[in-house]
Amino acid sequence: MLRRERLVLEFWDRSRELTVRNSQYRIFVNELFSLLRNQDLGKGDLTTSTIKSNKKISAVIIAKENGIFAGLEEFKFLNRDLKIKSMKNDGDNVKKGDTLIQINGPVNKILERERTSLNLLQRMSGIATTTNELVRKAKGKAHIVATRKTLWGLVDKKAVSVGGGLTHRLNLSDGIIIKDNHLKILNFNIENALRFAKNKSRYIEIEIENANDALTAARTIKKLKNGKSLFAVMFDNMSPKSIREAIKELKNQNLYEHILLEASGNINKNNLIEYANSGVDVVSMGFITNSANVLNLSQEIL
Repeated sequence: MLRRERLVLEFWDRSRELTVRNSQYRIFVNELFSLLRNQDLGKGDLTTSTIKSNKKISAVIIAKENGIFAGLEEFKFLNRDLKIKSMKNDGDNVKKGDTLIQINGPVNKILERERTSLNLLQRMSGIATTTNELVRKAKGKAHIVATRKTLWGLVDKKAVSVGGGLTHRLNLSDGIIIKDNHLKILNFNIENALRFAKNKSRYIEIEIENANDALTAARTIKKLKNGKSLFAVMFDNMSPKSIREAIKELKNQNLYEHILLEASGNINKNNLIEYANSGVDVVSMGFITNSANVLNLSQEIL
């Protein structure tokens, strides 16, 4: 793996932490599912209460459309008191009509969790499917990266990872991103902002909106680099043409090698290729998680 690629993955990918083997992620998933299930359950499932609760049944979850499957690990963990057999794994391509999971257990547990479990699998699979489409569209020119514009937090980030994208920060303590509001407080002094951030994190990124600010940031970073921190510049709401020109100038002034580069702001399926071809390392896209489509799945009793 090339050195720059290795640094890109270190800077923007936290997927190794998004597993139920990690206690923090496990707690988050458990609390999220409990909240959603309790909200759905209310004072109890009146319909299922008319059936003998210890009656054992079998059910399957079936894909109603093509896509990428995600959420299996979380589903198994949340339904660990049931007998579960999976026919597909996280990241697998699924086709309409495919059986993904078979469940065996008490009727009350299977039916009262049906909607919440399906919501989890559908949302995660929908995000993974959208991410995968964008990754394939970018054709390796740049990585697709999530943002913190999420509805279900870490679960949404995990789905992006399953789809082939990178996670970005999982929380505010993961690294420093100096944004416009931070710069406003510091009188828009890029040099001071970067100096204050130095040594406070391994990962330091600054948001800029024009080529001159990118050059100022890069020159400051070149002076500050001491081997302990990685630095990135985020081109925010800049056109692909402006980004290309800024990167060209960074290379001309021997500044490119000292920083990693992100494009962000109003990027969608229609303009992704232009941004991916601009020369940045990653393209971050909030709509993947804040406007996610779901993958249509259903649960059927056998």
